[in-house]
Amino acid sequence: MTSGEAKRLWRQSIKDHFGNRCVYCGSTEQITLDHIRPRARGGQDVARNLVSACRCCNQAKGTADVGSWYTQQPFFNLSSWGTILQWAS
Repeated sequence: MTSGEAKRLWRQSIKDHFGNRCVYCGSTEQITLDHIRPRARGGQDVARNLVSACRCCNQAKGTADVGSWYTQQPFFNLSSWGTILQWAS
């Protein structure tokens, strides 16, 4: 297996963990990975710092703190917030 294939499988395993849905809004469209703690703020490329997110939520969050951003969204869901916190710990 090449390193590129391994990285693709690793990224897919994170998306699979979250049911290939955006952990924030629940969308299944254009799923990417979002850094819970953005790299611009010292976040690392490790599984516990990555969640599946739709492109729209990922771009809207940008480099914002996940708690500040997500809790202000109209689609905020306490259960999803708990999932994010549990995954990150």
